[in-house]
Amino acid sequence: MGITAIGTGSGIDLETLVTDLIAAEREPREISLNLKETVANAKFSSLGNLKSNVSEFRDSLASLKDITSYSARTATSGNTSLFTVTAEANANVGSYTIEVNTLANANKVATNASFTSPNSTVGQGTLTIGFLAGSTFDVTVADTDDLTAVRDAINNATDNVGVTASLITAASGTELVITANKTGAANQLNISVIDTGDTTNQDANGLSRLFYDGSDPANSINGVNQMQQIDAAQDAQIYVDGFAATSSTNEFSTVLEGVTITALADDGGAATLPSANMVVSADKTLIKSGLENFVAGYNSLVTVLNELTDYNVASNTSGLLSGETVIAGMETQIRRLLGATVESADSTLNNLALLGISTNRDGSIALDETALNNTIENNFSNIGTLMSGDDGIITRMDDLLGGFLDRGGLFATKEATLTTQLDDVADQRLNLELRLSVIEERYRSAFGKLDILVSRLNSTGNFLTQQLEAAAKISSGDR
Repeated sequence: MGITAIGTGSGIDLETLVTDLIAAEREPREISLNLKETVANAKFSSLGNLKSNVSEFRDSLASLKDITSYSARTATSGNTSLFTVTAEANANVGSYTIEVNTLANANKVATNASFTSPNSTVGQGTLTIGFLAGSTFDVTVADTDDLTAVRDAINNATDNVGVTASLITAASGTELVITANKTGAANQLNISVIDTGDTTNQDANGLSRLFYDGSDPANSINGVNQMQQIDAAQDAQIYVDGFAATSSTNEFSTVLEGVTITALADDGGAATLPSANMVVSADKTLIKSGLENFVAGYNSLVTVLNELTDYNVASNTSGLLSGETVIAGMETQIRRLLGATVESADSTLNNLALLGISTNRDGSIALDETALNNTIENNFSNIGTLMSGDDGIITRMDDLLGGFLDRGGLFATKEATLTTQLDDVADQRLNLELRLSVIEERYRSAFGKLDILVSRLNSTGNFLTQQLEAAAKISSGDR
């Protein structure tokens, strides 16, 4: 039924009356629904804030949950100009004396007779370049190829086994330099020549000028090397507590398990080898910083919980999640776990209080650095079991918080309840509008009939008034 204006017949403002009556019907119910919706949305927001803080607190457990944090090692060098050192978790704690005898070198050779310029030709034939005890590759040289072309052919060879060619131009002329890409005595260069220009492969003419016998780097045996050694292929050598160790690089990673030593300087020809102390110790900074993060994360969560669940005397208001039993239950479980005893831990360190963590009156916790430092120094080996053992505090706390945050956990369940409440409010709003529509139709029907009745009465009254006025005029005329 369409809505039509009423009151036109009677002259009474029945339209305003209907509007006011409907508004009076709507107002108390709408106030109630608005309040329910506001409270549900506020709780939704508060729940999201709390969930975020629980997640952040769980994140703060990461380093303490990782069992390797309790076996982490740190290594220090007594002279970082002589060597540096790093240590993994499997390194043994200890102190060592490190001496550096030699550093690793890459073999480098250069032509013995200077060429006029980079454009000088070098002869023709084939160079076989590689390592004395390893693989080789061939480079074909044409009679028109100059030093630049030879250099590029070596560097661009697809089967290059690990050498680099370069040119050095000085006052005396241009030299071709060939360098092994890797250091170590095993990477001794060797260059053989097939000189098709004069068929002599080891003389000082043509392509033979690039001949280099790696088995005689000093050219003291056969005296036929046409290239000279600039840097010898050499292993690095160090002494660890007097025991010699060599490496093809300056890095030593197998001498001490879990320890990598990098030599940086050698004796420089001195009579006495340079030495320095090296110390491998437990890395206690990770545990300390992890505990500090744990305390900060928990206290942040407590602050939010207090704001959302406690009664504020000053403002005479309760937190938005006050009275929520599931939230109170979560808080109780977390606090109970903080005071739990770890059965598998050593009796000297089987709860957080013995580690230096205490609870304040407002529910927050504090870390006694003196007690913590004492435990780290004197009982470090037992901290791991207390915190990240199978029944450790952090292990159980992570599981507990994970359960709250999981898809079927506390937060998901509470969010679903609030969503249902908001959906119910929306349904009630729709039902309210439908009910008010029916009431409005009823009002309009009743007032429409009233409008017609009053209109008819007005018409009858007007007719009678006219008749009376006419009768009065007739009566007045007779006189």
